[in-house]
Amino acid sequence: MTVGKLYAVSRLKRARISCLNTRAVNVSGSLDCICFDKTGTLTEDGLDMWGVVAVSTAVSPPILGRPQRDPRNMNDLHDLKIGMACCHSLTLLNGELAGDPLDLKMFESTAWKLEEPEVPERAHYEMLTPTVVRPKGAANINVDDLHVPLEVGIVSQYQFVSTLQRSSVAVRLLGEDVIRVYCKGAPEMLRTLCRPDTVPTNLNEVLSSYAEKGYRVIAMSTRIMEVTFKQLQKMKREEVECDLEFLGLVILENRLKAATTGIIQELKEANIHVVMITGDNIHTAVSVAKECGILMSGERVVHINVEYGTGLPHLYCESTMHGVGVGGRVSFEREWRSIDSGHGSWRSTSNHPADTEDPPRHPRYKIVMNGDTWKALREQYPSAVGRVIERGAVFARMSPDQKQQLVLEYQALGYYVGMCGDGANDCGALRAAHTGISLSELESSVAAPFTSTQPDIVCVARVLREGRAALSTSFGVFKFMIAYSLNEFFSVAFLYYFDANLTDFEFLYIDVVLIVNFAFFFGMTEAYRGKLCNIPPLTSLLGVVPLVSITGQMVLFAVAQYLAYLALTYFPWYVRHTYAGAEANECWENYAIFAISMFQYIIMTVVFSHGSPYRRSVITNKHLMISVIVMTGLCVYITVAPPDWLASFFELKMPKDRLMAYIVIALASFNFVLALFFERCIVEYLMEGKQMIPKFVKERHVRKTPHLMIKRQLTDVDYLNCDSVVKFDKETKSDMFCSGSE
Repeated sequence: MTVGKLYAVSRLKRARISCLNTRAVNVSGSLDCICFDKTGTLTEDGLDMWGVVAVSTAVSPPILGRPQRDPRNMNDLHDLKIGMACCHSLTLLNGELAGDPLDLKMFESTAWKLEEPEVPERAHYEMLTPTVVRPKGAANINVDDLHVPLEVGIVSQYQFVSTLQRSSVAVRLLGEDVIRVYCKGAPEMLRTLCRPDTVPTNLNEVLSSYAEKGYRVIAMSTRIMEVTFKQLQKMKREEVECDLEFLGLVILENRLKAATTGIIQELKEANIHVVMITGDNIHTAVSVAKECGILMSGERVVHINVEYGTGLPHLYCESTMHGVGVGGRVSFEREWRSIDSGHGSWRSTSNHPADTEDPPRHPRYKIVMNGDTWKALREQYPSAVGRVIERGAVFARMSPDQKQQLVLEYQALGYYVGMCGDGANDCGALRAAHTGISLSELESSVAAPFTSTQPDIVCVARVLREGRAALSTSFGVFKFMIAYSLNEFFSVAFLYYFDANLTDFEFLYIDVVLIVNFAFFFGMTEAYRGKLCNIPPLTSLLGVVPLVSITGQMVLFAVAQYLAYLALTYFPWYVRHTYAGAEANECWENYAIFAISMFQYIIMTVVFSHGSPYRRSVITNKHLMISVIVMTGLCVYITVAPPDWLASFFELKMPKDRLMAYIVIALASFNFVLALFFERCIVEYLMEGKQMIPKFVKERHVRKTPHLMIKRQLTDVDYLNCDSVVKFDKETKSDMFCSGSE
C-alpha cells in the first residue's frame, strides 16, 4: 500500500519538492480546497518602489497631496523621507545591506547610506554606539545657528508584529536633545494611533485608489518626545506609539508571478475551492484576486465589514452590483446592513436602483472580508461562519492565528484543505492544513510536510497530481491484493471440492514470481500530465465503487475458473480426481484451475492499474509492461508445452489433448476483455466519472459532508429561512444574514 507513496515522493524530489511526511502524499490527492498566501506566493517576493504621497499641511484640514514617483527628489529634511530612511531593521553583513525586502527597497529609494560603527563585543551596553543613517550627499540642519551634518542615530527599535500591524524606531538627530519616533505599518492601524487633526481627510479615497490597483500601501507617522534615552527604555511600546502625526503613504508594486494565473485557473477548473488568505489590505487583495482569477468576471463581490459600537458589533456589506470587470477596477457600492439586537435579523437600508431589479435564481457571488470582521463573525455569529466561508474568496488583514482558524473552519465543513505560503506568518495554517506546502529556498521546512524550492505555485499542481496518482495507486494495489487473495481462495476452495489443492511450488510461483513482481512495479506509473480532473479520486477503501469493482471482477474470475473445469470435462480422456493423500495433488483439475488463475493475476494487474485522469496509461510504465509481457509468455509456456522437468517441478498433470491448453488461453483472453470492459466502462466511466451510483449513497455522502449541504442550499433555493445564514432576498437583491424568526 505504501509503494505508490514512495514512488511519488521520489518523483517530487526530482521536481525540487521535498516531503517530510509520506502520509501527506495520499492526503494531498484528496484536496478540494486550497488556501494561498498572497505576498511571495501568488505575487513576486521583491517589491518595486512606485512612489510616495506626502501629507500637504498647506491647507486645513490636511490632505494627501500629489504623488511623487522618485523619493530621492524629496527634501532630505522631510519627515516622510527621514522615516523611510530610518524606520527599518536593516543591518550590514560583509558590507552589504540585509533585512526585510520591503525595508530594503524603501531604504534604497531614499539614496541614503547606513553605517554601523565597530564596537568591541565586551563593550558595556550603555556605551554602544547606535546605527546611523545619513544622506549620501551634503545635507545640514540648523542647530543653535550652527550648520551640522544631517545624521540620524537609531537608538531603539520596535520590531514588526503581525497582530499590531506596525513597526517603529526611536531616533535622535545629531545636535538635537529630543527623541523622534517614526512608525510605519498598515494605514488602517496607523490612523487609529495618529492625532485626528493630522489624518488627511482624503485618506480613504487615496488609499482605496492605490489598493484597488494592486499596489501595496504603507503608512508613515512620527512624533517628538522630550525624554531621555533612559526614560525611553522604561516606556512601554504602547506609550511610545501614540499621539502620532500622519506623514503620508509609501506605494510599492507587487507583481503576480508568471505561473500564478494559469495554476489558479487550472485549480478552479478542477472544481477546487481556491481562497486567498493575506495580511495585506482588503482592496489590494481583491485586486490581486481579480487579476489572478480567484475572482472571476461576472461574479458579484460582497465585502462584509464590521463596525464596533455599544452592544454587539454591527456587520454591513459593500458590494459590486454588476460583477467584476476583468480589466477594470474593483470598487464597492455601499449597501448598509444593520443588525437587530432583538433577534439578529438583517434589514436593508439600500436605495440603489438596482435593488428593484428581478434577481437571478442562481446568483454568482463571492464574499471577501478582513480580520476584524472574521473575529466578530466567529465570536458573535458562529452559526453563520460555515455559510460565509463556503462563498469566501479573499480574507485580508488576517493574523497568523486567524489564518489557522480559517483553515480549521474549512476542515470542519468537510473540506480536505491545502495551504501554500512562504512566510513565518503562515506556519500555523501550514501545520493545521491537511497538506501544507511551504515555498522556501531551504531543502525542507518543519512548518509543512512539503517544501518547494521552486518559488511559485506550480508545485501545488504537481503535489496534487502526485497525490492523486499515489491515491489511485493505493486503491489499485488494495484492490489487486484483495482480488489476488480472494482469487487464490476460490482456486483452493474449488480444488478442495475435488479432494485436491495447489501444490507448494504453485503457491510459491503465484505469491513470489507473479504477485510480488507486479506489486513492486505497480506504483511506477507516473502522474497524469494533462489537466486536473474536476472529480477527486476516491477516499474510502470500503466505499461502494471499490466494493462493486472487486465483487464484479471476482465474479468474472470465478466464472472463468468454472468454465475451464467445464471444458476439461468434455474431453473423453478426463477422469475425476480421487483422493490419494494430502500430498497427491497432481490431477487435471489442478492443471485447469492453476493454468487459468495464472493469467487472472496478470489480468488484475493490468485492469487495476488505472490510467487517466489520475495516472498516465499503464503502457507508459515500461517496467510493469515488460514484467507483464515476460510473465504472460512464461504462463503461456507453462500452460501449452512445459518441459518435463518444469511440469514435474509444479506437479502438473498435463492434458492429453493440447486443445485444452488453447481453450484455457482463449478463456483467459475473453476474461481479460470482460474484466477490462467492466473496470473501464462500468466502474470508472459510469460510477466514478458520471457518478451513476445509487441515490441513497449520494444522499448519505451529502449529509455527512457539511459543505455539500450548504452548497446545495445556496444554489437550489432563492433564499434560506434559517438561523444566521447568508440568503438571497428577492426584495433587495442582496446577500445578507437572516434569522429563523423571519
